[in-house]
Amino acid sequence: MTRAAAPPMLLQLQNADSVSSQILALRSLKNELIGHDQRKEAYIAEGIIPALGQVLSSRWPGTLDSEDLSLDDRAARKAEECDACLQATLIVGSLAQGGPTFLTPLFASNILPILLSILSSPDCPESFCIPILRLLNTIADRLPLQSQDQWPRNTQLADLVFTSANIGFLRRTLSQEYRTVRNQAAIELTAALIGKLCSEEAHKTALAESGVLDALALKIASFVVAKGFVLPGAEEHLHEPGALESLPLPAPPSAQLAPVLRAVAVIIEQSKWRAEHFLSSPGIVTVFPKQVPGFSPSDIRKAPWGSTYLSGSAVPRHLGTNPMEQLLPSVPLAHSKSASSPANFPPLGHGGSQRRSSHSLASPFSLAGTHTPEDDENMIVPWLLCTLRSENGVVRLMAARLVTVLFRLGLAKKHRVPMFSYLLIPMLVRMLDKDFRLTEEDSANYDGLISPTQRLKEEAPAVLANLVIDDQELQRHAVEGNALKRLSQLLKETYNPVSESSRPMWHAEDAPARNIETLSPSCRLGPSGYSPTLCHVMRYRENILKALAALVPFKDEYRKAICEHGVVPYIIDALKPRPVDSLAHASMPRNTAEDGNPIPTILAACGAARMLTRSVSVLRTSLIDAGVAEPLFTLLRHSDTEVQTAATAAICNLALDFSPMKEAIISANIIPILCEHAHSTNTKLQIESLWALKHMVYDTANDIRMNIVQTLGPEWIKDVISRDPVRAVNKFGTIDELDGSGIAMGRSNSAGEQVDILNPMDDTEWDEDMKMTDTMPPSKMSLDMFLPDARRRRKLVLHGTLAQTTQSRQDDIAVQEQTFDLLRNMICGRDAPEMIDYLFRELNEDDLLDTIAETLRPRTIQLPHRREATTPLHVPNEIISAASALIIHVAAGHPRHRRAIAFHRDLLRSLGNYFTHSHKDIRANCVWVVINLIYEEDQQDRDGCRDRAVHLRSLGFAERLAGLEDDSELDTRERTKTALHLLNKLSPA
Repeated sequence: MTRAAAPPMLLQLQNADSVSSQILALRSLKNELIGHDQRKEAYIAEGIIPALGQVLSSRWPGTLDSEDLSLDDRAARKAEECDACLQATLIVGSLAQGGPTFLTPLFASNILPILLSILSSPDCPESFCIPILRLLNTIADRLPLQSQDQWPRNTQLADLVFTSANIGFLRRTLSQEYRTVRNQAAIELTAALIGKLCSEEAHKTALAESGVLDALALKIASFVVAKGFVLPGAEEHLHEPGALESLPLPAPPSAQLAPVLRAVAVIIEQSKWRAEHFLSSPGIVTVFPKQVPGFSPSDIRKAPWGSTYLSGSAVPRHLGTNPMEQLLPSVPLAHSKSASSPANFPPLGHGGSQRRSSHSLASPFSLAGTHTPEDDENMIVPWLLCTLRSENGVVRLMAARLVTVLFRLGLAKKHRVPMFSYLLIPMLVRMLDKDFRLTEEDSANYDGLISPTQRLKEEAPAVLANLVIDDQELQRHAVEGNALKRLSQLLKETYNPVSESSRPMWHAEDAPARNIETLSPSCRLGPSGYSPTLCHVMRYRENILKALAALVPFKDEYRKAICEHGVVPYIIDALKPRPVDSLAHASMPRNTAEDGNPIPTILAACGAARMLTRSVSVLRTSLIDAGVAEPLFTLLRHSDTEVQTAATAAICNLALDFSPMKEAIISANIIPILCEHAHSTNTKLQIESLWALKHMVYDTANDIRMNIVQTLGPEWIKDVISRDPVRAVNKFGTIDELDGSGIAMGRSNSAGEQVDILNPMDDTEWDEDMKMTDTMPPSKMSLDMFLPDARRRRKLVLHGTLAQTTQSRQDDIAVQEQTFDLLRNMICGRDAPEMIDYLFRELNEDDLLDTIAETLRPRTIQLPHRREATTPLHVPNEIISAASALIIHVAAGHPRHRRAIAFHRDLLRSLGNYFTHSHKDIRANCVWVVINLIYEEDQQDRDGCRDRAVHLRSLGFAERLAGLEDDSELDTRERTKTALHLLNKLSPA
């Protein structure tokens, strides 16, 4: 039996001389192709995709050559042309259903841009929207099958969908009411498409700025109305700025909430500014108006200049309590425990918890005066908690995901932790059970590639990981809920053989051979891609690894428990990448350790390995036995920068002085690779590489240290440490191009508050700058409403850009800090004086000390919007601490090294400015410098100690030390006593 040649129907379509004949050919082709992948393959090679593209481009818009036709004839002709385009669209959708092998020719053609232009055109019939949206969702579902190995994800379709013209269509579709079944389907398909495709930061920002996020917020508000959760008295706030003029229409009972929640969570993830933009959307503000304490009219007084104030005896009638809290169960309060727990060594990172206090949202009017961030939690948080309690399945999981995102961004109250412990964690852990299944009602509206239950189980560990990542109380509840044991068992099961029966497309042996090279790209099939079940297993494995890593960063007992569950070998197997030629055999769903893993799974495995290496006992036993070093060393040479960064981060702990792997790193010739990565243009890779090298050089043989200096390059080291640490770094273009106002130097601080990038900005100055007179359009249903008003749009754009600028500046500071730490560790341990001499020679003693002095030098700047003549610029604490630590260790060397420090023209003068610094470690470092400079190690240096003590007193260090005798920190007070004793002994006042 031979494969049938392409029937003449394609020729009939290509040679059709009228619209009606085209429609007949298209209908026949549609019936011929549905469910027959072999025929689809034949038609692809014969050129069906260019033919369909020709139909769509020529028949849309329906241009009529003859102007003699009557109106009825024109309408009939228009209907025929629309029908032809619709039939062509359905055939394209049928081809996409065939799997990833058919996506390559589709992307090589112009069909998708044509369909998107049709969808975005103002006169696009409603009958077209649903088929095109279904087609786009079909392709989005199958893209991971084609590009499972890629990182970041394949963005071909997202780049087409999220253009400015097409985003307008998304906004219009989401802003319509649930009036008809067709409208409901369009809304849900659009929200689902956003949830599947939106992964890039640029796309998320575009969706927020264009009003799509506001439209999604209105959809959530309609569900709030439908469920009866609108706050009492919300109608009284309808005429306030930022609110709608009436409550949204309720969503019908058949409407799906899960796609909307997923789309919102995807857009606002990892961006507090987008999350605050969502919470200030008109729909959310309307159903959840801000509650402020009420006062009696007699308590409200009016000042002569017109402003209002409260009398001294004013007492609020109510305390602004949230009535929705009454619907939530009472949970035990968390017991106060020490924030820190014993561990072998502290986590490698820039501090502890990433959760931040909520930033106040602007309210139209409040007599309550100042209030704590605890009062700023939006009512949507308890509503989401009520929703996940009352709903089931995917809606419950998406509500948990969104409330977790808000919690991670600091937009939920801190006292929610006990409620999350007793509500969210048991629910998420329950979803990990083998017997957990969705009901038939919850299983609706899924792509069908894998079961809805599999999809939910795949996502639940990721939500759990995001929830507990930085909170020890939540981690404790999850572990006590048996999460570690369940996750460990699930990780093992992801290595079970895949039972899916998948066979490659059948081809007859005597089928006519084709020269693939002669075919155009739109006529060539792509790779067969991966099995849906195999992709599910890989994503499941990835999220399980993320959850395991998130549960064990602080507790050594949790890390040991993972080892006891026997999953360390499986984590090591997850570090192995897929072979280069794996895609050629991807249609056979093999799933063994030798088959390797895609990049996202490898990144998660690196994170899990890094958490386990924090334990000395685990590192010395289970990880060595499982052979963790070899796969990590291999990943350092991986082609993907993200993988290199993750592997280097895991190796940081292997390079510690007490690690048994330190010698293995040296013998495996890994140091040159780390030095090469330190020169990378990727800042994250630079930081991790320098961090690993910093550990490598500590108490290592001097020849290894010197080799690292030479490999890095003395000039490169000098260039990094000599960078100005207070400059406003902006790799994304100047802020002044965005806005010409006086806040171009602004950024956010660690609490999420707006400050000047160089100096704190007065809150009133920021408020005045952000005040606008824009009001909402009079009609609630106006589409312009979903274009954020000028104030909100400007704030979103500015904050988003400043967040990028701030991150860039923090990364540059981290590179400089790690380089200073690298130099400090080079002169620690054995033969330290010899290394100090070596650094003085290679980096030039004068240049090195001048650089440190310049780094610590106080700076001022003249800002045009400030009244003061000059404004001080503060050197980052990280740089002060790292530079002063380097001085401490140089001052611990030979007397000639101490003299070089003490009598440098600027170094001690610059350091003297930090004796009153607010950071305790910096104050302690300053005292240690004094002690090391004048501590008498042997009698031969007595005269030198006396000379240095006299010089320190002449510089005013005695007075500075006297100011620290009553320091708040015991360590600083004790060190100060020692320093003053030595100074007074050697150089009496």
